[in-house]
Amino acid sequence: MDDKNKYLPGLFDQHFHEMVKAVDSFFGDSLKHVSQFFEQSIIPIEVFETAVDFKIEAYLPHVEREQIRIDRAGSRLRILVEEQMIREVNDEKKAYYNQSQSFSKRERIIPLPFDVADTSSSASFKNGVLTIVFPKKSSTIDLIDVEDVD
Repeated sequence: MDDKNKYLPGLFDQHFHEMVKAVDSFFGDSLKHVSQFFEQSIIPIEVFETAVDFKIEAYLPHVEREQIRIDRAGSRLRILVEEQMIREVNDEKKAYYNQSQSFSKRERIIPLPFDVADTSSSASFKNGVLTIVFPKKSSTIDLIDVEDVD
């Protein structure tokens, strides 16, 4: 067993190593592209809390305000981004015309682990950052004077 070439002739020659490298490179490069795709489809967010409100910042570079939709249902917030691209190539000299269209959606559902007021929320979009602010529900309890009845 000391001589591996004796039992598996030709298996460990240069051609086999080159083929293994090519297969490894193919899968390695493919996985890089898949991870880049998933990174682009995620909407990164940060949640901040102050004494009076909760702020959610979503980072949406290269997105226009008209592409964004915000919905809130109960304790969930949904940020939806719809992107549509139309590409048109017209070359009259070569008598060539091509039009392609693509449509994509990205969304992020954020569970709100806190009580927020039902009204008075606000949203702004500036420099690729969507900021949504929810005021906290008042935590003070109104005390009611109770008269002693004898």
